[in-house]
Amino acid sequence: MKSVNFNYEIEYRGKIVRCRTAADADRLLERLEGGKLLKDDTPWSIEEFTKFTGRIRYQQRRLLAKLLDYGTTAWLEDAKLRSDLGIPDNRVLAGVLSGISKVALMFDIDPRRVYVQKTRYEYAKPRRLYQVTSGFLQAATKYNWPSKDDLKKPE
Repeated sequence: MKSVNFNYEIEYRGKIVRCRTAADADRLLERLEGGKLLKDDTPWSIEEFTKFTGRIRYQQRRLLAKLLDYGTTAWLEDAKLRSDLGIPDNRVLAGVLSGISKVALMFDIDPRRVYVQKTRYEYAKPRRLYQVTSGFLQAATKYNWPSKDDLKKPE
């Protein structure tokens, strides 16, 4: 059986609709109210990448560097991420992630192009999992980010 490649996803009312081409996605978006085009591997231009990475703060750079270490094949659990970065609790972690999203939005970049999050429940307790997107990973590799200076603690 031939594999079908759906390059575009549209989130609509909590459901994901997949489209083969940008034209198909555009036509569907015209019909749907409030739909959003999602494509986490959309290439980053050097300009938007350097603006974004140049504006995020030290803790945010460290967090993204950690996600880059794990790549796009593994999900990093919140407890492990906090432990690795010395973040005391999920409230502080949420603040760091919020900062990433705010900077992305400042430059009209959908935060879901940087990282993705999913929540799983075990025994009625949420487990949050994080992963860098393939587009961000490709850009970081292409533009040699982060450098040692990017991860140097500010004085």
